[in-house]
Amino acid sequence: MSTVIVGERGQITIPKEMRKRLGIAPKTPVLVEIRDEGLFIRPAVTVGLRRFTDREIERMVREDTLGKGERNRILAKWEK
Repeated sequence: MSTVIVGERGQITIPKEMRKRLGIAPKTPVLVEIRDEGLFIRPAVTVGLRRFTDREIERMVREDTLGKGERNRILAKWEK
């Protein structure tokens, strides 16, 4: 356990050994939640997303080798 000081803007510095153990590097997103015993801070899990242009999507649809019924069955799972 470590004691840290809350700055004027509400910021705290997580001690180096704790950041290293948890893999928290500069700019790493963390989750902060209130629990009965106080604040709980942990690394956030992030997922990279990629945007596709309409042209890219059209190309992928043209190159799609799935049968129409199979494609529709898979898409139906994602629409739920």
